[in-house]
Amino acid sequence: MPRLCRLATLTLLGLMLVPNALGQCPNAIATVRGQIDNLPSSATQVGVTVVLKTPKGDFPKSTAVSDGRFTVDVSFSTLKSYTFLWGHRCSNLPKSVILKVTSADKTLAEKVLDFKKNFQEQPLNRYQAKQDLTIDVSKSSTGKH
Repeated sequence: MPRLCRLATLTLLGLMLVPNALGQCPNAIATVRGQIDNLPSSATQVGVTVVLKTPKGDFPKSTAVSDGRFTVDVSFSTLKSYTFLWGHRCSNLPKSVILKVTSADKTLAEKVLDFKKNFQEQPLNRYQAKQDLTIDVSKSSTGKH
């Protein structure tokens, strides 16, 4: 009888682990391109940080600005939930995207975008901003679009 109980336990454990190993959700990538206008001449080490805000957490990525332009590819998990009966739900998408322009650890400008309004789905779990972004540092505004 103990052998049968051990076999049943191992079988149950195997059934619980197989869906996790085989049905994992893919990561997706959101691409943001743009330019920074009216940077102060004193600005050094200018960078852009993009933060994807999802129900399952934040996914940040930073890059340097070169000649006033930037491109950032931010990877994020699409796993929303997992249940033994229904498996993986791969529908975790960002709600908003925060862009911060920094110079020597000082925030020069910030912009907040609604993900659904400003991004479009591309093949192979990729999302791209519908248009290149322009951030005007002289206005230094934080706005939702």
